Amino acid sequence: MFGPGFGEAIAVHFGDGAWMLVDSCLEPWTKQPAAKHYLDAIGVLPENVKVILASHWHDDHVRGISTLARAFPAAEFHLSDCFNRDEAVALLAAHSGTVATSLSRGTNELYTVLNDRNGAVYYVGMRSDVFDQAIGSQRVRATALSPVPAAYQQFVAGLAQFVPRSGGEPIKNVVSLKPNMEAVAIHIDFGDDAVVLGSDLEDHASFGWTAVVGDQWVRNRKKASAIKIAHHGSKTGDHPLVWTTLLHHAPIGAMTPYNKGSKLPTDQDITRIKGQTSKAYISSGSSRRAKLGATELKRLSDIATNIVPVNSGFGCVRLRRSVGADWTVECFGAAQPL
Repeated sequence: MFGPGFGEAIAVHFGDGAWMLVDSCLEPWTKQPAAKHYLDAIGVLPENVKVILASHWHDDHVRGISTLARAFPAAEFHLSDCFNRDEAVALLAAHSGTVATSLSRGTNELYTVLNDRNGAVYYVGMRSDVFDQAIGSQRVRATALSPVPAAYQQFVAGLAQFVPRSGGEPIKNVVSLKPNMEAVAIHIDFGDDAVVLGSDLEDHASFGWTAVVGDQWVRNRKKASAIKIAHHGSKTGDHPLVWTTLLHHAPIGAMTPYNKGSKLPTDQDITRIKGQTSKAYISSGSSRRAKLGATELKRLSDIATNIVPVNSGFGCVRLRRSVGADWTVECFGAAQPL
C-alpha cells in the first residue's frame, strides 16, 4: 500500500506472478504511478498485471490511473457499477476538459481510460468477481463487497447538480458526493485466509457499510486477518460490525492519511482504531500536526491561519504472507506504526 499525505494505491500479488492494482497515486520523485514504479523495480512483466481497479473517482485515488491503463493494456479495467449509467459518463466528459478545462483530475483520468479502451471496462458491484483463478493449490477469488444495488439510483440522482445544462457551460466545482456510496470495497479469499480492502466506502444505513455488513452473502465470506482500513481511518468509514463480521480478532490494519481540508485520521480516529487492533500501520504521518514546540507553533499561528507541512511524506506498507504462515509487515519511507 502506497501513500503520501494525499493519495493512495495498492498492489496485490495473488501469487504465480499475477497482480491486481487498486487505485493510483504518484510517486513524488518520478511523478509516475507508484504501483508502476514498484512493479518496474522488481521486474514484473506488463502482461502479469491482470486487473486494474478504480475504486471510485476521487483525485487522491486515481492520479495516474490512465497511465497505468496504458502501461498494462492486457489488464482488465474495473470500475464501480455506479458509473455504468449515461448520466455518469456525461459527467465524466463534462469534467474531463472536453467541455471545460480547470476541472477535477479524477474525472479526467477515468474519462481518458474510457476513451482509450473504447468503453471496454468491467463494471462491478456487490458480489461481482474481480479475479477468480487457481494459484498453485489455492483458489484465489477477489469479490466486490460494494456498491450495494440501492446505491445506484441514489448516486445518479446526486449527479444531477453537477451535469452542465448546456454544451459549453463551464464547471468549476470538484465532484464530491457524500457519503461515499459508490466506492468498491474488495474481499480477497486466498484459501486459508482473506484480506479486506475497504476503499473509501462510508457508512450509511441503505448504501454504505451498514448495508454491506447486513447482507447475509457478505456475512458468509471468509473472515480476513488483514484490512486496508476504509476512508483514511475516519469515523464515517467505520462500522463496528466490520471488525466482528468480516475480520478475525485484532487483524493487521493498514491505511493512508488525508491531509487536505479536514486531516485524517484524527486523534480520536487513532484511539478508536487502536481499540480494535494493536497492529495498525499508516503510509505516512503527514496528517499529524507539525512537529514543532508550543512556542514555535504559537508564533507561527500569530501570522498564519493554516499551518501544514510542506513535505507531505511518502511511504509504503508491505504485507506478505505465504500459505500456512503468518503475516510479515515492512514499512518504507514515511510509513510507520499508527
